Amino acid sequence: MKMSTWAGGAAVAALAWHYHALPQKDPVSTDDMPETYTIDTPNRTDLQSGTECAAFSSAYVMRHLGVETDGREVYRGYPRKLLDGTVDPRGIMVFFKRHGYRASFYRGDSDTLKKRVSLGIPVIVFIKVYPDKRYAHFVPVVGYDRDHFYLADSLKHRINAPGQRGYNRKLPIAELEKLWRTNPFYKRPYLVIGE
Repeated sequence: MKMSTWAGGAAVAALAWHYHALPQKDPVSTDDMPETYTIDTPNRTDLQSGTECAAFSSAYVMRHLGVETDGREVYRGYPRKLLDGTVDPRGIMVFFKRHGYRASFYRGDSDTLKKRVSLGIPVIVFIKVYPDKRYAHFVPVVGYDRDHFYLADSLKHRINAPGQRGYNRKLPIAELEKLWRTNPFYKRPYLVIGE
């Protein structure tokens, strides 16, 4: 029996929806948000050697939550790895759920991201490595000021603020906006971890 093009497309869309998480609009209020904020919990940023950014970002957040771990160790048992070793956002959600935490996948803007960071837990953003390339990257955001976000980046070649407490990359907000559109379904996405 031959399937119509429409039915085949609908089946693929349903499978993609089931497998991949789509970000929901972040309901957080941006009232009473500090102008600048940095999470100052002692932490370290491990550097990845391949496509392990989901695990390295998760390890950073886990250490913030008081669970000592290492990005390489986390990656070995990371759920939902794709054939190329990368992980989609749902994989991060499954990882935190397995460890007793809630993980929500949201879309928002610079203000909602700032508000989430100001609540005191690093927020994992999903961005491109370079604005004109397809390579996507998960990285914790740990602070901000009027013009920048502060990231704990596991990619050595993206570090531009070594020696800072809790972060190693200072990214202008305008540059984040360019990197933050990873594909048509993920517009300004980030993951919020909670207990």
